[in-house]
Amino acid sequence: MTKPIILKAKDFDNMESIAKPFIDNGYKIMSSDAKHIIAKKRNFGNRYIHILFLFLILFVIGYDTWMVYVACIIYSSYFIYFLFKKSKVVLITTESKDKDGGLVEFDKFEEVEF
Repeated sequence: MTKPIILKAKDFDNMESIAKPFIDNGYKIMSSDAKHIIAKKRNFGNRYIHILFLFLILFVIGYDTWMVYVACIIYSSYFIYFLFKKSKVVLITTESKDKDGGLVEFDKFEEVEF
């Protein structure tokens, strides 16, 4: 999974205002309490690649060949890779120390791409 974006907030209201642009851009809130909000945007890959693989599997490759199995394995690997490795996670928190007592490195809101 890619490194999560970690943003600092002053209080709960500030957390909600920081989270609003992410929610407007397709992120879903996975967890929320008084000290943090975790939002995630799933990445399924390029839709044209999906269409290409589905077209190949359904119409081009004969069902009695081993190529259909290879195409299905490659397509499944592509889908799983993007779903689990390329999804974006955002943590918005009021805390500045991690569970071990070390300081958390925050990202700047201005540098974050939605």
